[in-house]
Amino acid sequence: MRINRITIDNFQGARAINLDLRTPVALIAGSNAAGKSSIAEAVRLAFLGSPERVGLKKEFGALITDGAKVGAVALELDEGTVGISLPKGTQSGEDLVPQSPALPFVLAPERFAASDAKERTKLLFTLTGAKIKPDDIERRLVERGCSAALVTQIKPILRSGFAAGAEHAKLEGTQAKGAWKAATGEQWGSQKAEGWAAEIPPFDQAALVGERATLAGVDAKLEQNTKALGALEQKSSAYAAARDQIAARQAQAAKLPALRQKLEFDQAECTNLTAKVEVLEGKAGSGAREGLIHELADWLYTALNFIEAEGGGFEAYDVAHATLGKYVAQYGPIDGKGDPEAAAALPKAIEARDLMARSVENDRRDIAAAEAAEAQLQDASAPEAVQPSDVEAARAKVTALRAERKAIDERVQALLNAKQVAVSAAERTQNATRYHGEVLAWLAIGDALSPDGIPGEILSEALQPFNDKLAALADIAGWRVPSIGADMSITWGGRPYRLLSESERWRVDALVGAALAEMSGLRCLILDRFDCLDMDGRADALELVNALAIYERIDTILLLGTLKTAPPAPSQAFTTFWIENGTTEQPKLKEAA
Repeated sequence: MRINRITIDNFQGARAINLDLRTPVALIAGSNAAGKSSIAEAVRLAFLGSPERVGLKKEFGALITDGAKVGAVALELDEGTVGISLPKGTQSGEDLVPQSPALPFVLAPERFAASDAKERTKLLFTLTGAKIKPDDIERRLVERGCSAALVTQIKPILRSGFAAGAEHAKLEGTQAKGAWKAATGEQWGSQKAEGWAAEIPPFDQAALVGERATLAGVDAKLEQNTKALGALEQKSSAYAAARDQIAARQAQAAKLPALRQKLEFDQAECTNLTAKVEVLEGKAGSGAREGLIHELADWLYTALNFIEAEGGGFEAYDVAHATLGKYVAQYGPIDGKGDPEAAAALPKAIEARDLMARSVENDRRDIAAAEAAEAQLQDASAPEAVQPSDVEAARAKVTALRAERKAIDERVQALLNAKQVAVSAAERTQNATRYHGEVLAWLAIGDALSPDGIPGEILSEALQPFNDKLAALADIAGWRVPSIGADMSITWGGRPYRLLSESERWRVDALVGAALAEMSGLRCLILDRFDCLDMDGRADALELVNALAIYERIDTILLLGTLKTAPPAPSQAFTTFWIENGTTEQPKLKEAA
């Protein structure tokens, strides 16, 4: 990316800057507060659109030189002009700005050391073309001998990064250890789990076969004797029932003479009571009739005569006449006279007669039942006799067979349990071997995904071209070689960046910036404050910059520093600019102090 001209108006300390960059290197010098750093910041603002000394766009007005109202920065490139106006911060030519993640770092190389490890990793991976894709990680895992099935399982997790994959593998390994413990009852250990086998107890298969055969024989006998016992119990029940029935019939038939004698007595008594009723009925017909029933009958008789005399009837006439007829039949004519004592005794006599008549019917019924029982005793056949001892013997046999079966079944179950324990022991050994394999497989994947595993390999592959570039550039400058470690730490000649002096850090930043400018293809570099170097260091820096320019490795290099006077151009690749009070003087050379 070649910058042909830089024009700056009223931007911080740069009041009126017009740099015609006819050579690859612009050596911009001046005293303190002359506006040199403002030039570097203006270039970064035009390219990046983000200021360095204010945080909000509405504060862009603070970037305008004191006393001025507007400011502007314009960078003329081969492709067109990129610029920004103040105080609005309106940019132009944004589509001409290269979309490279390295752009902020070549415009300010010190930013690389100030960034975090993650940002450096991302930048270098992008520049070197190293890609961390699940497919690539999967291939590397398989090449390391990791389980292909488990690698396929964890592949979707790898989209979230190595840390997520390593954590998932750790979790799966922990679960496999838990499964191993559940199978063995012991805590997993790498040496303990290797070759672990459950103790297999002895088991007699022949004994199991023999006991099962014996059990089948006893079951057959038990079934046969159980059926026999059931039949015998049925016969015993039938015999007992028949015996009780015969006894009941015999008792009933034995009552027959007494029942017949009672019938004769009751019949005679019934005849006597019937005659008594007839006598009382005759006597009662001529006796005095007193009481409510007689008064009602007399009233009914009078009423019927009155109705008949009037020649009319009523709906209940027939019923009333029939009722009166019943009275007359029992007590005689309504106007008759009879024996009051006979009339009084007649109801009880009738009741006694009717009671005796029912007793006669009951006698005849009981006699019929007794005669039937007697007949059944003559016709019935005697049931088969079953002795209780026979039933008890059959029950004892069934009980003994059941006890025998229980004992055999317990022996069979004991043998089956032993067999199950043996089978279970073999299964436990198989499961333990499988779970141990899973633990080792997940541990291998976890180790492969750890920073020292595949990430380290990929990072090393990504860092090697960059470190090679740094070594080559350091050789040109005659400086110690800086290096980026696998943990993204920066060292210079083996010393950590944080322990370096200001001049040493400048050298590292310059080499990193140059390497980024080349590898990114931006071919643009800003190196500010080169005055922190001593004279030998400056000579080395100029030699490095000159080599990058004359060999056309970088198109534009802005080298800025505080000097007393404008130095001569080190070579035809340089154009020297003297900045004073924020303005560009004519590029005439002054004698160095």
